[in-house]
Amino acid sequence: MQKKSTATVTICELLLSNLKKLSIMLKMLTISLLFLLIFACSDKSVNTLATKESKLLIGLSMQQYKNSRPGLDGYVEGLDYAVQNGINIFGMSPEWNLLEPTPNTYSLQDNLSNPLTLIDPSKTKLKGYILVLKMIDTNIKLLPNYIANLNFDSPDVINRFSLLLEKIFSEVPSFERVSHILIGNEIDGFLSANPEQIQKFKVFYLSAVEKIHTLNPKVKVGTIITFNAAKNNSTLFDAFKNIGDFICYTYYPTNEQYHIPWQMRPPSQVRDDIDWMIQNAGGKPIAFTEIGYTSSNDNSSSEQQQSEFVKVMFNAMKPYINNKKIEFIYYHGLYDYPQGFCNQYAQQQGVDSTHICGFMNHLGLHNWKTGQPKPAWFTFTNELRNINE
Repeated sequence: MQKKSTATVTICELLLSNLKKLSIMLKMLTISLLFLLIFACSDKSVNTLATKESKLLIGLSMQQYKNSRPGLDGYVEGLDYAVQNGINIFGMSPEWNLLEPTPNTYSLQDNLSNPLTLIDPSKTKLKGYILVLKMIDTNIKLLPNYIANLNFDSPDVINRFSLLLEKIFSEVPSFERVSHILIGNEIDGFLSANPEQIQKFKVFYLSAVEKIHTLNPKVKVGTIITFNAAKNNSTLFDAFKNIGDFICYTYYPTNEQYHIPWQMRPPSQVRDDIDWMIQNAGGKPIAFTEIGYTSSNDNSSSEQQQSEFVKVMFNAMKPYINNKKIEFIYYHGLYDYPQGFCNQYAQQQGVDSTHICGFMNHLGLHNWKTGQPKPAWFTFTNELRNINE
């Protein structure tokens, strides 16, 4: 048998080594291609924000725009768009007098059952629902007509609301998906104008919290107060902050000291506001049923300024989100309000529409007429992605 030269052995060993390396590389390439094929065959329409486990419960006020599809289809289309970009909760805010128009007659289908069953029938889009039950809506008292003249601490009022809660918990389908219930919206509006009602509403509120915890201890309960009232009316704020599971604010950084109302403060002041809300919550987590910033030039703002607000908002909240000090955020809103809505709202609330309508008509992250996103929308989705990384 002829002996191989040293040079031949070296070449053969080198070739064999390279073939082994090539085989390993081919295996790795095959595995990589397999993963790519699996990913490619999945639903491409789902944004990566929607597939990640979110650190934050976050919703958007779901106004529609001018050319939204009519009815439920347009609503579901808007929700799907929001969910694909990271939204994971939905809010409902019915008025008590509409839920119970007459004694023992309840109207729960449109206000509660439909949102809970029709917009996410597979129960895969949303993590949960937020429910605001409005017996106060800013400046308005909204008790059913047959008890409208009674005080909030009246046994009849407390008993009727207790019966309403029992009806909702026992008969509304999928109500177990509701994670948070708010008793009243911006209660400081009505109670500041009627300070003799503060202690009376406190009795009612305490009773409602206890009833809900009895019906389902897992549901978290609170009430809603505006940031400006929380900061400027400590008597009212302190009356309620020790009741309930969390402190819930509505927050728009308007300049209360300026002679023209509804003018925006600069976004640079937002971090201090959020720090104040956390520090004054008595150790409880906080939430926002409304938070936003208009893009209206008539209200000392712009689309760029709105975008900066969104960035500062998320950056200021990130450490509190990581420390589980934020229950949820419900941003206001996906689209601007439709034309004419604000004038009707101002009339209902008994306020001057001159400046508030410039503010409200440009609150959205998309333009109402065109449906096109404003710069703040891209900031919103980018910052939400950063929160979840």
